Amino acid sequence: MKFVNSLGLVLGVIGGLLAYLALGPAHGVFFIWATFIATATGVALGGTKETFKNLVVCGILGVVLAWAASLIVLNGFAAQLTLPVWGGIVVGATTALLALAANLPFFPAIPATVVGYASTFAYLLSTPGKLDNKVLLGFGIDNPLFVMSISFLVAAAFGIVSLNLAGKLSKPAAA
Repeated sequence: MKFVNSLGLVLGVIGGLLAYLALGPAHGVFFIWATFIATATGVALGGTKETFKNLVVCGILGVVLAWAASLIVLNGFAAQLTLPVWGGIVVGATTALLALAANLPFFPAIPATVVGYASTFAYLLSTPGKLDNKVLLGFGIDNPLFVMSISFLVAAAFGIVSLNLAGKLSKPAAA
């Protein structure tokens, strides 16, 4: 079987399983949209176990930076400078930090860090009530430190399993 066909088959089965989990028993524990985006990022970065390790580490760095930026925006100088000005300063500074972190050997994958950062802000800004000190400082699963990090861990597993299974299915049978 061609690799693209085996990958399509594997992604369909595993993607369906993830959708079942996200809509059912694991609802709210991870986000399927963040998992698919992060998985695609891991594949685009090379699709190896090393790139998926970097996806998790750098993705979670992005989550932490977005979480910290959210707390700084909520508790900083928005009243004095206006929210757009203060938010722009904080996001600019934390975005620079996420790129500069690539100077450290632990955080080599800037695209994965950006995806973690952007996914976290997508969650916080598009889900009513989540950009809130109580959520950000709480120990509930709705805290982005937990739910987004879990999404990245699921993405790495999804990517590794998908590529491995597709590779096995696409190898010609031994004669």
